[in-house]
Amino acid sequence: MKLLLTTVKTECRQTELALRYLYAIFADSPIEVDMKYFDMSDTDLDIYEEIVKGQYNIVYFHTDRMNDQRITGVAELVKKAMPVIVTAAGGMQVSFETRKWMKEVPWIDYVIRGEGETVLYKFIRSLVEYEFEFDEIDGLAYRVGDQIVVNPFDEPVEMEQLPFPYDKTGLDGGIICYETIRGSSDRSIYTQHMPDARIRTLPLTRVFTELRYFIVSEAEKVVFTDRWFNYNAERAYKIFEYIIDNDNGITTFEFDICGENIDDETIRLLSEAREGLFEFNIDIASVNEEVLMAIGRKSNVYQMMYNVSRMMQSCRVSVKLSVTAGLPRETEAMFADSFNKAYGLSDGMPVKIDMLSIARGTVLSTESDRFGYIYKSSAPYDVISTKYMSPQDLIRIRTMRDVVYRFIGSGAFRSTFPRILRDIGIKPYDLFRTLTKFIYRNGLDKQLGRSEGLARILYAYAGYLYESNEEKSKLGELRDCLMGDLNELLTDDEIVAFEKKGWEIEQQ
Repeated sequence: MKLLLTTVKTECRQTELALRYLYAIFADSPIEVDMKYFDMSDTDLDIYEEIVKGQYNIVYFHTDRMNDQRITGVAELVKKAMPVIVTAAGGMQVSFETRKWMKEVPWIDYVIRGEGETVLYKFIRSLVEYEFEFDEIDGLAYRVGDQIVVNPFDEPVEMEQLPFPYDKTGLDGGIICYETIRGSSDRSIYTQHMPDARIRTLPLTRVFTELRYFIVSEAEKVVFTDRWFNYNAERAYKIFEYIIDNDNGITTFEFDICGENIDDETIRLLSEAREGLFEFNIDIASVNEEVLMAIGRKSNVYQMMYNVSRMMQSCRVSVKLSVTAGLPRETEAMFADSFNKAYGLSDGMPVKIDMLSIARGTVLSTESDRFGYIYKSSAPYDVISTKYMSPQDLIRIRTMRDVVYRFIGSGAFRSTFPRILRDIGIKPYDLFRTLTKFIYRNGLDKQLGRSEGLARILYAYAGYLYESNEEKSKLGELRDCLMGDLNELLTDDEIVAFEKKGWEIEQQ
């Protein structure tokens, strides 16, 4: 028997890691097992042909919100070409509304619901041993004639029972995804999926052993996929301490952390870390108490902002802040306030705008009518409007999101934007909103792909803004500031080429 574990890689970091866990479980089994990742740039036909050439008996597809349609398209081709092949799918995308999904996707024979390691193992073993007692496998959905049977979820997997996901595959890339926590202390109604959100963790002794492997291997970057990694400040402290004490001078470690849980001891410890060792993602979501209550967060916004500010002042860590548009009860004015406060807190670090989507299996997906949500019926379930935001409001923010990402998504132009804010007295949200209008009104969106283009656009916009506010005399100083930022983004040769062409925007 020959098994293929496969997926189409997306921005969902858990997808690739999930496949590695499954491969580690089956690698020493008596069946032949392959693991293949495909890129979004690969066509359905290319992926289908690669699978058929492998002559597999069973194909397992791991799905997420970004690759669901791609995988169902591939599964159709595979099943039509090889009707006897067994097809299975897993992942959060198919774990909820499973019966409906299987009715819409007849090319998939079985679905592995929830955390799939134990469920898929029991299912494959039943096939190998010709037992077929599918009704006894919790977490499995399957077809019986024209009927679809959906078994209840299996018990959550205890972390220490899982194999090390890189034991059988090794490190084959610059960015390594790693998991030490399942479940989450963030009980937001738009993030929680599993019916049992109980937090489970890897023992620290095992975490240290596996971190040692990454450090000795000189991995470029280790990304912890744990949601709110520092939910337990003492546990997080010990892991940060181990990384600092064993720093190889090369590897970077990225975490999603909760700003409220950054205590004095952690700040003191992080102040000892070299620059580039740690990257932290902090999801602010909103600074409005009404919105935070609606999403189920009991956040102390001022404590969070104070903690983050102190950490950024005392430590050489990279921080990326994010706010979410389209949350329950949130108006555009409320979102603007959240963005303004996040930008003010960032001190030149990246600020990211996330657009809310209504994922299957979340509490929000069952309560969406209460907040007047209208959203796309298929993945990735983008929000179209709410009771509090019109389609035009969300389109405006979504367009601005892309501009914000281009200009400050990597921490670029760290001096120029604060200078404009001081000179004009404009708020960050209004600055980026009017910058976005300027770009699209003048057809400049095609020039957003290069730093040189961004600099010329920003200078042209500043000229318009300064003249409108009778501050044109300050434009020369701003250009010097902008040139200073550009020197950090371009090579010496690129700077020479830029100066030769000048600040005039190239018309395309």
